Amino acid sequence: MKFLNEHIKNNTFKQVYLIYGEETYLVYQYRDRLKQAIIGDDTMNYSCYEGAKIDIKELLTTADTLPFFADRRLIVVQDSGFFKSSTEGLAEYIRSMPEYLHMIFIESEVDKRNRVYKAVSEKRLCIRDEVSA
Repeated sequence: MKFLNEHIKNNTFKQVYLIYGEETYLVYQYRDRLKQAIIGDDTMNYSCYEGAKIDIKELLTTADTLPFFADRRLIVVQDSGFFKSSTEGLAEYIRSMPEYLHMIFIESEVDKRNRVYKAVSEKRLCIRDEVSA
C-alpha cells in the first residue's frame, strides 16, 4: 500500500481506487484514510453506496452532480458486485469520468475479466491487488 501512502502524503489522487482483499480491517483503514485525505469532513460532496442492490442510474446521477463549494466529489462504493458481474453503464462512465470526481470501490471479490475492471485498467487508474498484512 506504499502508493496509497504516497498519494495521501503528496495530496495527488487518482480518480478511481479499487481496493480488495481478505484483510477487511486493512481495506477499511485505507478507505478511511483516502476518504479523509480526498474530502476531509465535507459531507455535502460525499456519498456512500453499499450492497449488491445499488441502483446504477442513481449512482451515475450522483457522480454527475458538481461539487458544492469544493473542488472534489467523492463516492465510495462497497460490496457492490460490480467487479464480479457485468455493469456496462459503469464501465463506460469510468472511461469518461469528470475531473472533479473520485471513486473508491471496496470489494471482497474481483473478476479481472469483468468490463468494469477492464475500464479501470484501461484508464490506468489505481488498482490495489489483494490487501494483506
